[in-house]
Amino acid sequence: MVEGDVSRTLALAWGLAAAPQRGPKRELTLERIVEAAIEIADAEGLGAVTMQRVAQRFEFSTMALYRYVATKDELHRLMLDTALAGASDDGDPGDWQEGLGGFLRELVAGYRRHPWTLDIPLASDIHLMPGQIAAADRGLRSMRELAVPAEMKLGVLMLLSAFARGHGEIEREVLAGMIIGPETRALLAEAVVPARFPDVGPLIANGVYLQDGADASASSEDDAEQILGFAIEVLVSGLTQAFAQADDPAGEAAPPVPPSDAEAARPARAPSPQQAHEVAEAELRAHIALRKRTQQRVRELEKQEAVLRRARDRAKELAKAHARLAETP
Repeated sequence: MVEGDVSRTLALAWGLAAAPQRGPKRELTLERIVEAAIEIADAEGLGAVTMQRVAQRFEFSTMALYRYVATKDELHRLMLDTALAGASDDGDPGDWQEGLGGFLRELVAGYRRHPWTLDIPLASDIHLMPGQIAAADRGLRSMRELAVPAEMKLGVLMLLSAFARGHGEIEREVLAGMIIGPETRALLAEAVVPARFPDVGPLIANGVYLQDGADASASSEDDAEQILGFAIEVLVSGLTQAFAQADDPAGEAAPPVPPSDAEAARPARAPSPQQAHEVAEAELRAHIALRKRTQQRVRELEKQEAVLRRARDRAKELAKAHARLAETP
């Protein structure tokens, strides 16, 4: 029974809401409804999930579902929690770096298996749902031996959860689907020049910045894993520093790692003559394009100025005529 400030969705998720007293109780359960909805979303996307479609899976009327789930939004929230529930493995996570790395991979894998979960807004009580409690327990188990405050551990879970969701968004919306056409490439090559963007400009010129889904189609999975592995390495390295500072009574940060002698002695690589020529050509094209746009704008302003002058002259003549009429006895 739902009481006090406990939301109906939260009570349903934890199995605390009263079961319907009438209807197809034996054949239909909340768990089966949610599983069927997830199957539809996996196959056709979240937009295909309707109460009618789910009811058709069981050959029941739509009203039969409403005895278990009040609204489609409620069903979506239950689907989200079930699809992204934490792994139930109770084994030894090993050291915390390995454990958190595995935890983050699990989170990312959840969004890859069920990309439609990114279309469901996060409710304020999402972290109180059973699936997310299980995920939090899995993450905290990885940090069980760390002598840092519990608040810090929860902050780490929030950081990794936010990263996993953002990573899922980028993989789905940007890396997997964006195709950069030749006109767009030409526009960027003309506009993004090293003189204005000294660090991005060379990457535009050599094409590294403009890799898209078409360029990486043959090795997209390998690239995605490489990006994720690098992100895990960076995050774990940063957390190592943060945990070391939290464990240091003096609060002193670990000294930065100096560059190796080879790195320090290595001179900056100068661009090749061909690269320098390409950069100069791009800068010239950008300057010419800017001049043409400026000249066009000047012509437009001159036309506007002429219109304003004529309007001013008409207003002036009208004012004179009005003054003469006022002076007439």
